[in-house]
Amino acid sequence: MTKALILNKNNPINVELIKLLKSDAQIQIQTFDGNPQSSEDYQPYLKNIDWIISGFGPMDVDLDFEALFEAIDEIGPKISHFVVLSYAGIDEELQNPPEFPKVDDRNEFLKEQRYAIKVVDESEVPYTVIRLKKVISGPKEKLVTFPEGKEMPSGTVTTGTVAEYVFDILKNNQALGESIGVINK
Repeated sequence: MTKALILNKNNPINVELIKLLKSDAQIQIQTFDGNPQSSEDYQPYLKNIDWIISGFGPMDVDLDFEALFEAIDEIGPKISHFVVLSYAGIDEELQNPPEFPKVDDRNEFLKEQRYAIKVVDESEVPYTVIRLKKVISGPKEKLVTFPEGKEMPSGTVTTGTVAEYVFDILKNNQALGESIGVINK
């Protein structure tokens, strides 16, 4: 039995991903309902967790991850895959200047996103960062991926596409240590 912890169950991608995870009888799902900036709140959720999928953001994800990884250090779960749903454009990889909805302070947002990814990277937990430009509601469509450091065009991606992609990389233990930009073809 694989145990998955969903951080931010209301993220539209996680809503779709939860449906896929529930379709597999070998996967048990927990959704985090505590204060994302309280390491104590994470602790009961982390016991025997295999996968963590984070849809936190856009703001304060750095503080959320500091608390989360403090709890991970305390509990010591054997996490085999941590997936971060992040934002394309934080490392200037987009061909056009990015817009970040629901972000008032662009510079602070970029600092927080970069620091959060650094926390994950330095934790030595196997991870994948999924960089998203504009997410729209919709079913799975053809996907185009862009490795870290490669320029990517602005584009949209559907919630169904990202959920299926995340499900696939978790089930097949793929893309470990990678940061991947995604858009629909």
